Amino acid sequence: MKLFVFSIMFVSLFTGCTHKHDYKGCHEPIYLSYEKFKADYPAVKEPREIGKAAKIYVYGDTLLINEKGKGVHVIDNRVKETPVKKYFIEIPGNIDMAIKDGYLYVDSFTDLIVLNIKDINNITEVYRKEKVFPYDYRQALSKEDLDKDKCGGYDKTRGFIIGYE
Repeated sequence: MKLFVFSIMFVSLFTGCTHKHDYKGCHEPIYLSYEKFKADYPAVKEPREIGKAAKIYVYGDTLLINEKGKGVHVIDNRVKETPVKKYFIEIPGNIDMAIKDGYLYVDSFTDLIVLNIKDINNITEVYRKEKVFPYDYRQALSKEDLDKDKCGGYDKTRGFIIGYE
């Protein structure tokens, strides 16, 4: 009888989990290809809710609020009591920003990007220097995604990791 119970436990141990991610505790990374990254970003989009605000800069009557890993919120602050969300500049991998002489300097994973914000209604990219910063695949991930990164590592040939599924 003991041999029978042991056999059932042994078989259950190795057949109970057939999905590779359940067995290992790993999740598949979601990649943003280098080509799509360069072609599509930064992108000025409709305003959206602010997730986790990081740095805040005041440029004239405009507030620029960085959201780590996501981009920069642009807010019209001419009427201090009722600020108006204008745009969201989607910049994957954005951690830091600075402003000087009407130019917004941002990082985006490994690239340095300069945006002309002198006319806040016509934000344009004026400069991009590729591969300025070292890439840490965890830099733009949320806490939830970092918790899913049990196996670590990434495939450099596929692009930047922007999340896990």
